[in-house]
Amino acid sequence: MTSKSDIAIAHKLLANPRWRLNHLYNIVDKQGNKVIFKFNWAQEELYNDVWYCNIILKARQLGISTFICLLFLDRCLFNSNISAGIIAHTLEDSQQLFRRVKFAYDNLPEEIKKIVSAENDTTNMLKFSNGSSLRVGTSLRSSTFQYLHISEFGKICAKYPDKAQEIITGSLNTVAPGQYVFIESTAEGRAGYFYDICK
Repeated sequence: MTSKSDIAIAHKLLANPRWRLNHLYNIVDKQGNKVIFKFNWAQEELYNDVWYCNIILKARQLGISTFICLLFLDRCLFNSNISAGIIAHTLEDSQQLFRRVKFAYDNLPEEIKKIVSAENDTTNMLKFSNGSSLRVGTSLRSSTFQYLHISEFGKICAKYPDKAQEIITGSLNTVAPGQYVFIESTAEGRAGYFYDICK
């Protein structure tokens, strides 16, 4: 039987985003094992320094994309009427990022999924019972987002300059001032929007 003090402790822990991110969400590690996500040093630094516009020149295998996916999922689950969008440079990559989100959601404790259920579950969008939603694609226009993640923007700029232009003129305009943008990539040469933003 659950005591009132246990319930009070659970409420206190679930009110703490840092605790939630380090205790609630499952990922698949490099060995293919299902494990609870825990911040590594790079993710911890990004979490501590997060700002409205986050430009991340990253090295590979630091889990930055995974961290941002889980951060967006957490914001959607524990806040009402939040819209989050994730842009990747190919449809396959956007679906891979979405699978990370879906895996984390599907493996949450049933008690949490009963409180905030996924009402619309498609191949590119989760819409939750609290009015929040998370969507992925190769370009996101004609929406309004409070959180936008542009993954591997340097690669988009190098390989798909027209798509990079569309993201700059269209997708970034879906985010109002005071909301959150994460633009991350490995370096892809010394030209293009991502290079200019980093400089």
